[in-house]
Amino acid sequence: MAKKKRRRLKKSVRRGCALIIAVPILICLFVFGKDFINLKDFKEQKEEVVADEAPASLTTIRERIDHLFQIPQRLDTATISLEVYDIASRSVVYSRHANRLAPPASCLKLLTAVGAMDILEVNHCYTTQVVARGEQQGNTFRGTLTFQLDDDPMVETLQPMVDAIYRKGIRRIEGDIELYLMRDDTLKAHSTAATWDIPYNKLPILLKGRERIEKDLNYLLAAKGVSVVRCEVEHVDADENVIYRHETPLREVLAPMLIHSSNIKADGLYGHLHRTADHLPMFSLSEDWWVPILLNRVGGDHTGFVVNDGSGLSPDNRLTADFLVRLLAYAWEREDMRRVLLDEALATPAHPVRHGSLLGRMSAPLYRNRIFVKTGTLTTIGLSSLAGYAKTADGRWLIFSIINENSPVAESRIFQDALCREMVR
Repeated sequence: MAKKKRRRLKKSVRRGCALIIAVPILICLFVFGKDFINLKDFKEQKEEVVADEAPASLTTIRERIDHLFQIPQRLDTATISLEVYDIASRSVVYSRHANRLAPPASCLKLLTAVGAMDILEVNHCYTTQVVARGEQQGNTFRGTLTFQLDDDPMVETLQPMVDAIYRKGIRRIEGDIELYLMRDDTLKAHSTAATWDIPYNKLPILLKGRERIEKDLNYLLAAKGVSVVRCEVEHVDADENVIYRHETPLREVLAPMLIHSSNIKADGLYGHLHRTADHLPMFSLSEDWWVPILLNRVGGDHTGFVVNDGSGLSPDNRLTADFLVRLLAYAWEREDMRRVLLDEALATPAHPVRHGSLLGRMSAPLYRNRIFVKTGTLTTIGLSSLAGYAKTADGRWLIFSIINENSPVAESRIFQDALCREMVR
């Protein structure tokens, strides 16, 4: 009996000792365990931050740009607005008067391009078609031919539509010809811009207005030997037959608009954005209804912004260099937009096809596949701008925007090219 009592006592002592050791350990884990876990998370987070922090190369670029401003220039560097932004670290590398309002010149076309891809979607197409509703007997068509015409700035003539009618064997039309036009009026420059920058004689046919389109169509039909007898025809129960259809992808308009800085295509697209709003649940839309929508999506302060057109021809337009950077950063986040801009639509120097408005600038191999930009010039007020993407020597992507005001355009371009060299070398 005594032995059992001694065994029980020893067992109790062991349990007590175990509890004496275990309890403090459990208390420590309870009190400090959460902080231990947080410390581990903090270390992991710190490692991630360090990985995303700007490397020494960006500091070097910042110093190079700063040194560039110290070199005597034949232009007023005090009137230069500049921002350089690193995409990976999401940090501003260099900023100088970046929030100052200024005319962006043709860099405003970036707003039009990104707005079109954002509002209409990247795969949007202009559609032109001819639809027949009626019946054909021999070479005579009785019914209605309907021309459904977008304001496609790439359509130079109605000839392919008339040729399609001719190939159907139609030589006589008894009935009516209807024109459904997205644009009834002719394209004109904004009232504050120089009228000669959008010359009427160079406008694509679908931007010349209803009167000219009707005149051209009647002439082409007559020249092809197709007579038209306008009269009322009873509508027969016939299916609509599409005898001609053509689609122009939006990206085919963006490329000449940005690479070659086409004012006609830019202002045509600016109006197209307004006219394609019928499918949206909005009412009483102004010509630039989409602009505030895009500005809000891009973010930032838009106080004092003025957008008079889609081309940047108006000297009264007002944007900021940092907004153009935010706009391009917004496009970068959308892979489909980024691919269009980098692979197709932005001018790039030292390229046999896509140098566009950069012809004669940054021709050294150093810049090839490293600079993708939109240029801007308003010689009447001594303004030059440049905005786009730059790839550094260590493979980082930068977004930059520079606006030179009240300076000789040639000197401004030399300075801009030097800026690009400092970013990519």
